[in-house]
Amino acid sequence: MKRLLTFALFALLLGACRGAGEALSLSAPTPTPVPSGAALREAQRVAADFLNAWRLEHFSAMHALLALNSRDAYPLPDFEAFYRAAHARMTLKSEGLRYSFANAILRGAEAAIAYDLRFETSFFGSFEDKNRLLRLVNTEEGWRVAWSRGDLFAEMADGAVLDVIQTRLTRGNIYDRDGEVIADMNGVSLAVTLLTRSYPTNNPEACFAELARVFPARSAQTLSRLFGGNTGRDFAYEIGVIAQERFFEVQADLERHCTLRYETRPTRRYLMGGIAPHVVGYVGAIPAEQVEFWEARGYPRDAIIGIDGVERQLENVLSGQGKASLVLRRDGVVVRTLAERPGLPSQSVYLTLDLRMQEATQRILEQAFTTGGLGFISPGAAVVILDVNTGAILTLASYPTFNVEAFNPNTSLPNAQALIQQWMNDPRKPTFNRATLGQYPPGSVFKIISMAAGIESGLFTPNTRHYCGGIWNGTPIGDRTRTDWIASTAAGRHGSITLKQALTGSCNIYFWHLGGTLSSADPEILPNIARKMGFGKPSGMTDLPEAIGLLPEPSRYEQLVGRKWRNSDALNAVIGQGDVVVTPLQVARAVAAVANGGYLYKPYVVEKIGIIGEPSFIAKPEGERLDFKPETLAAIREAMCEVTTNRTIGTATFVFEGLRGAVVCGKTGTAETPTGGTHAWFAAYAGRTADSPEIALVVLVERGGEGSGVAAPIARRLVEAYYQLTPTIASSGGN
Repeated sequence: MKRLLTFALFALLLGACRGAGEALSLSAPTPTPVPSGAALREAQRVAADFLNAWRLEHFSAMHALLALNSRDAYPLPDFEAFYRAAHARMTLKSEGLRYSFANAILRGAEAAIAYDLRFETSFFGSFEDKNRLLRLVNTEEGWRVAWSRGDLFAEMADGAVLDVIQTRLTRGNIYDRDGEVIADMNGVSLAVTLLTRSYPTNNPEACFAELARVFPARSAQTLSRLFGGNTGRDFAYEIGVIAQERFFEVQADLERHCTLRYETRPTRRYLMGGIAPHVVGYVGAIPAEQVEFWEARGYPRDAIIGIDGVERQLENVLSGQGKASLVLRRDGVVVRTLAERPGLPSQSVYLTLDLRMQEATQRILEQAFTTGGLGFISPGAAVVILDVNTGAILTLASYPTFNVEAFNPNTSLPNAQALIQQWMNDPRKPTFNRATLGQYPPGSVFKIISMAAGIESGLFTPNTRHYCGGIWNGTPIGDRTRTDWIASTAAGRHGSITLKQALTGSCNIYFWHLGGTLSSADPEILPNIARKMGFGKPSGMTDLPEAIGLLPEPSRYEQLVGRKWRNSDALNAVIGQGDVVVTPLQVARAVAAVANGGYLYKPYVVEKIGIIGEPSFIAKPEGERLDFKPETLAAIREAMCEVTTNRTIGTATFVFEGLRGAVVCGKTGTAETPTGGTHAWFAAYAGRTADSPEIALVVLVERGGEGSGVAAPIARRLVEAYYQLTPTIASSGGN
């Protein structure tokens, strides 16, 4: 019945004067008479061509099908811009139109085609606009569309505009594992609006200069050009948003020269902007090159989004989704609602971080690089501490650090831009997350994996002996003569030792022997075990971006590198050099698996998501069991515990002497770098007792020197802080 009424109305319109709205008066030469049935079919074909071109966004083809008067009234650039703007506002998908014809009316040289149209959009989903009418006229060019803006939506012929009305939500908070606030929306900012009617000193230029000083993104010249001509007139222009604390500092100077109006707005607040910045991240305005992407998701152009860290990775959760309506508005009044999308509440995020330990870790690193002197030799460091029984990240620190508050668009820091520029220009890269994205040769900490490969291969047992002198002669297997680090010490050699002792004493000669043996048997043994233990592949963590490192692929080596795999390559890899590159997070994950008996957990930093008392997500530990022999991991644990306790061959015993209240089992590493110097590593697990490990920790100091003398002492301080032990001074020296 509705469609019949529509056609009855249109039949009247065909015979009426066409001067209303945007409808054009189209005078066309009388075409050659054709049977009405054929004429109507031809009109329908042109209508179909027009709608198909619309579906494919072939706007020039659409425009070519308009009647001459319509083409003159709406040149192609304006016509295309009109449709593109509408598509963007609707978030119309590619080929997101589906039409179906209903009836058609022919009256002389004019035709009306009734059709239904379905829109497929990214943000609003699907919606239909039924009983639409497309008007055509028969011209010398054939049937052509008598187009007006009403052919997008009928109300637009009378001046209605397409708009999106969306409720803005308050961004969710970020907490640590114990509910301590890290970021919230309790900050207050002020939107500053300039009133151009009058100026207190009758000097608009002085006002513009002061505004430019407070809002550096605007120049005095630009403000003068935009607003100076409206002096004496009742105009209001929003200049920018400023943190309340900063406003109080500049208010007197602003109001001395300007007449202003203020509106308070909630804003992001980082209570401890320097705590875990590489994890928490920060918010910011939508980058210009991403505006279309975010608009397609329903964000207004001036929205604040997560730019880095958890703020970015969990943007959907933290921002929520305000209720949105796609409407047609005329003179500010909604005349029709086309589609609606229900809202989703913003939610808070609870991290796995232990805020007390995170603060302590950053303080310990800061002291090591300042009062400890590491800043003179090393560009930076990283620390990762995991719960060995879940994979939860308790602490993740990268040094140098930065303050996320500087990136906050409504920051209270007066020198925020200067700080950001300083960090961007700093060759040490303070904003770079070394813990998850830094990729380094692991050096001797990789011997943990090599020992596992040796035992799992069946070619070695934990007690297989080999003589470790100070010099390695690799010529029988196509290698060269190599010198072990112990050759430069008073001992000069390790002597005849077992595989367990080789790990404890970090004997390169034993591991070169192991690497050559494995490579001769099957070059893939070591890389395969390393992959099982989480190296050379993603961990599966979704909370933060991570690098995957690099492992050699002997079977594809010639294809990848340009030469065949050699035993010397295996000898480099087995001691964590050559083609082996890892992240600190990967090392911590592998050590945690050794400590917990062989379960390789996926690391995570988000513990819980939800509103207070109503979690929508609670993290559950995920991982896979290492299918290793029982004696493999037991032997590695025993050897690692000897590293910190065996006074004869333990490479870090001198560091952990006198430690009471916790037991540390670890492995030192000193990794040569392609650019010179050595990375200092210490990878360990700790607990109140050796048989009840709780945490895995990794310390990396870039080009810091030896693992035992640099990274291990930092690890001791971390363990003391974690277990809240009284710090003691450990002796220094050793390899």
